[in-house]
Amino acid sequence: MTEREKFLKIARFELKGELFLPSCWQWFWNGTLERWRGEGLPGDVHIREYFGFDRMDYFPIDLSSTVPSIPPFDIKTLEEDATHKVIIDGDGVKKKIFKEQRESSMDQWIEYPVRDRKTWQKYKKRLNPHSPARYPLWWEKEKGRYKERDYPLGILVGGFFGWMRNWIGIENLSYLLVDDIALIKEIEEYTEYFIVETIKPVLKEIQFDFALFWEDMAYNKGSLVSMEFVKKYMVPHYKRVTDLLHSNGIDVITLDSDGNVWELIPFWLECGINGIIPNEVAAGMDVVAMRKRFGKNLIIGGGIDKRALSKGKKEVEEEVMKKVPSLLKDGGYFPGIDHSVPPDAPLENYLYYLKLIREIGS
Repeated sequence: MTEREKFLKIARFELKGELFLPSCWQWFWNGTLERWRGEGLPGDVHIREYFGFDRMDYFPIDLSSTVPSIPPFDIKTLEEDATHKVIIDGDGVKKKIFKEQRESSMDQWIEYPVRDRKTWQKYKKRLNPHSPARYPLWWEKEKGRYKERDYPLGILVGGFFGWMRNWIGIENLSYLLVDDIALIKEIEEYTEYFIVETIKPVLKEIQFDFALFWEDMAYNKGSLVSMEFVKKYMVPHYKRVTDLLHSNGIDVITLDSDGNVWELIPFWLECGINGIIPNEVAAGMDVVAMRKRFGKNLIIGGGIDKRALSKGKKEVEEEVMKKVPSLLKDGGYFPGIDHSVPPDAPLENYLYYLKLIREIGS
């Protein structure tokens, strides 16, 4: 059985008790890898190969999971001192970068490229779905290689909140939802057009195994936007994208969102999205409870509490054993840490975690 066949059989609940560790769904902070090199991790290896993850790739279409602007903005440094610098990054965001904590902390976002209708019209020019730079160079030769693969290949299909949040900023977006809902509707409509027009040509050429939306639209208590907004302004657009995917033979349609997404899952299922990652435990996501509630309607990835890795082997084992055996037994589950592995996790504990899940799935 090839990696491609194994992935699809697990995702379709046709293969039970088997382990597949998708290489694309394992994440680490840079600071974590820096620590691990001091604990024995070689500095000259491919990380995903070193840990023995199963190959999974995304087609290299330029639909970045965060901000798919072409051309990118010119990076500019506006100010700098010993502790930080303020820049305009390649996404057009003005932000403060803290130097000493760079490997383990978030930047501070100050201003976003889209603030009103005028700046949206200007920014939209960077979202040309027909830009030749969105496809790989020498595409005609490259597509043959993908047709002959034996590993799962996915296609990124953006999102209807995550992108918009990154263009506008959550605070400004919250105001616009009240002050100029017509603009938000216009952005959502163009986003759908942009996604569909970008992916249509490649869907005709390659049979993909899965698709991935990226949203990051929740915090630790729930959605960042109301369910009324989701139903009225997002669901119709999701459906038109998933209809296109289904019509091209893609039945594994996943979505990546941090935070507590319990109230969002029924809407996503209604739209044809049938897989959720990474399922953050600290935000209230319980993968065992998810399986009980949604059954075989939902593919689950991740869900192993990253905080256990910073404790001891006992805590790691308890976390793994209360989730992985039952979920693997049912199929439709891809184990993984519930977000990027943090720098306070020793390499020894991470290797022990991998050893345990491999023993369960052997």
